[in-house]
Amino acid sequence: MINIEDITLYIKEGGILFEVAIILLIGYLFGNLANLLKMPRVSGYIVTGIIMSPYVLGLIDKEFLDKSDIITHMSLSIITFLIGSSLEWSKIKNLGKTIFAITIGEAEIAYISVFIAMTAYFYYFSDYNFGVVLAIALLFGALASPTDPAATLEVIHEYKAKGILTTTVLGVAALDDATGIMNFVLGTSIAQTVVTGNEIEWQSALLEISKNIIGAIAIGIVMGFVLKFLGEFAKERKEKVTVTFGTLFLTFSIAHMVGVDELLSTMTVGITLVNSYKRSYEFVMPIENYIEDAVFTLFFVVGSAFLNVLILAQYLPLVGAYILARFLGKYIGTFIGGSVTKAPSVIKKYLAFSLFPQGGIVIGLALLSYQNPEFREFGQILINIVIGATAIHEFMGPILSKLALKKAGEIKVEA
Repeated sequence: MINIEDITLYIKEGGILFEVAIILLIGYLFGNLANLLKMPRVSGYIVTGIIMSPYVLGLIDKEFLDKSDIITHMSLSIITFLIGSSLEWSKIKNLGKTIFAITIGEAEIAYISVFIAMTAYFYYFSDYNFGVVLAIALLFGALASPTDPAATLEVIHEYKAKGILTTTVLGVAALDDATGIMNFVLGTSIAQTVVTGNEIEWQSALLEISKNIIGAIAIGIVMGFVLKFLGEFAKERKEKVTVTFGTLFLTFSIAHMVGVDELLSTMTVGITLVNSYKRSYEFVMPIENYIEDAVFTLFFVVGSAFLNVLILAQYLPLVGAYILARFLGKYIGTFIGGSVTKAPSVIKKYLAFSLFPQGGIVIGLALLSYQNPEFREFGQILINIVIGATAIHEFMGPILSKLALKKAGEIKVEA
């Protein structure tokens, strides 16, 4: 009788290409199963990743995950480009103030909400001194701001959602990345100061934020025009896909080399293209129609395979406090931002549910904190909580996004 250990050995013998094959096929099957249960396909992909992970069945091994950066980087390049390409100014200009106000509101109030919750939790339930408690809370607060746009985009495309809520969600998700980076840089600077007792280097922190965001946008704008130029020579759809992928991967790599945010750069390529080229759909539609589902399957299955269910169980109360405080901040911030700009009630009532997903960049930022020698005392707890929370955020996020879009009447095709 063949057991799981034998199967994992056979898979390892098959090599990386074999693992990619079973990820795509099993992910496809679980995506269909999710649809049968009236759930978004992405929820099926996430379950696939958790089940196949080294911490459950081991069908995806740690060696594969250690080499999976290329899959996540390629996938995120494409996903963020698609998000950017959905932000055509003529469609969002009437919502510009609303998107900006809601982004500031939900990101910053989520920061404050999580900061307060984590301060209270660690003050009463840990042996850390108050300075360390503040540093931990500052870092958790900074990590609460970003939203995972990939999960939300997948749901929008799967159900062909259109409407004012859909447009606002995409705009806020796009800006969330930049806001999250600002919060993280400032939060890290203050946390380091609290731990070490040194003065806050405001000038250095602000310079880092400016470099990161302005540099990323500049690279994205330049590469957006490069893509537009190359597109003039690409006459067929297959050629446009080739130059699009080449430009996106080059953009991501350049941003990484110069130390600016890669996702903001590739997103800006999409924004630049859609607002400067009337036939931008010729670049976007082939990806959405023929390639997007494979990209989502790979990205979410592989990403979910990093999630350790044992960590989730070990830190469940703290994970729960983080998730609840973050969502509360998102909801209050969205309501306040929407009220200030007199946004339609559908945005104030349902937008926060579509901002629930969190992953990708947050894990990357948490890893940076974990690797910081100043935070060695509590870095392990930080990364474990974030990974545990990501498991819940990524599974529940698509379900809540679908529910919000359905309540808003913007889902056109029920899977």
